[in-house]
Amino acid sequence: MVYFLAGCALLLVILFGARLLSGANPRKLALGMRKAGGVALFAVAGFLALRGALPIAIPIAAFALTLVGGRGAGGLGGGFGSAQKSQGQTSHVETERLEMELDHDSGYMDGKVRAGRFSGRALSSLSDREAIELYNDFAADRLKEASLMEAYLDWRVAGWREQAEDAAEARAGRARSRGGRMSADEARAVLEVGPDASEEDIRQAHRR
Repeated sequence: MVYFLAGCALLLVILFGARLLSGANPRKLALGMRKAGGVALFAVAGFLALRGALPIAIPIAAFALTLVGGRGAGGLGGGFGSAQKSQGQTSHVETERLEMELDHDSGYMDGKVRAGRFSGRALSSLSDREAIELYNDFAADRLKEASLMEAYLDWRVAGWREQAEDAAEARAGRARSRGGRMSADEARAVLEVGPDASEEDIRQAHRR
């Protein structure tokens, strides 16, 4: 099914390009074909997201974003307050703990936290530090929302992975400074393993 949809997307791009070939400005033609390809890939990503294949859908959506003119994380300078949402087509993903929306025309991404300590807040209202903490919360329990937050932080915060590692180390340091052993939750957060992790999972996490 995925290959069929990808083939349909490619066919749409070819047909769209053929229609514009006659007498078209080469630069405008290339831009039009690029955006058409991006929209088609967004459709494939949306289908995969609805089927629950988020790990596959997110990279496809990220690539589609570059085709339609979205800006990467490096160009955002740690935020995206100046980006404006368009009135065009959007993609929407909703899970138990998080919902996220992507505007195809402008590349603007935003969402809302549905559970946890940031529940009820829009992603755009979180500081960079809070957004990274939210990712760490999801990653510590190995929740699928961590993949969504990865895509969001790649878009929003340059170098966020280094900041996330620093935050995990700081959390471990605070636990040591209290002079006692870390709680089970703190240990899982540092090792990035879930509450049901086996002894083998913990040993592998220590080796990373």
